[in-house]
Amino acid sequence: MEFLLRSILAISQGALITLVVTFVSILVGFIVGVPLAIGRTYGNRVLQVCIQAYEGFFRGTPLVVVLFIFYFGLRHLGELFGNPDFRVALPPFAAAVLSLGLTSSAYQSMIFRGAIQSISKDQYDAARSLGMGKWKAILRIVFVQAFRVSMPGFTNEFTIVLKDSPITYMVAIPEMLTQARGIIDYAGGKVFFEVLLPVAGLYFVFFVLANKVFGRIEERLRIPGFELSGRT
Repeated sequence: MEFLLRSILAISQGALITLVVTFVSILVGFIVGVPLAIGRTYGNRVLQVCIQAYEGFFRGTPLVVVLFIFYFGLRHLGELFGNPDFRVALPPFAAAVLSLGLTSSAYQSMIFRGAIQSISKDQYDAARSLGMGKWKAILRIVFVQAFRVSMPGFTNEFTIVLKDSPITYMVAIPEMLTQARGIIDYAGGKVFFEVLLPVAGLYFVFFVLANKVFGRIEERLRIPGFELSGRT
């Protein structure tokens, strides 16, 4: 009974950390991804090329490699410049959320860019003709509508980050998988499925809840006459 209670407590703590990692990472992705989307749409050619290279790097590099770069690679940064004593040692949590968040930002950039491009340019031109500045028109007229359009894609990206969060196990973040592995090791490997199946069930519950919450937000943001087609 004591082992069961300790296991439940450990998994509960891991579930909370999993949610924290997911929410912070998706927030980092949003904060970085929105300016990238706007820059890719309205920026000059040089800026667009730089953003495209950024997106290509994070979309084309495996997440585990990005995580290792932030957690292990930065510790050897000084060796590239002939100064072995210089190193950047990020804590595990910071390395984890930067890896997940910046990778997500590349995908969120594409989501928001597609949504921005779906808004008629006439609305931007009309806002400019009424005396709005460029950035004010983009943020208050175009992006407000684009955010509504982007909700299905943003919801999907949130669930992807949630499912990618167990990779933080590799830098000892005490999320659900880490806690589950600790319980399995403590029991000598005798409770493998008894631990992993409930953990998988919790991920599924989080997935369902996320879709319901974002679905409700999408309903609240929907404008009559501009409904989106059903998700596939």
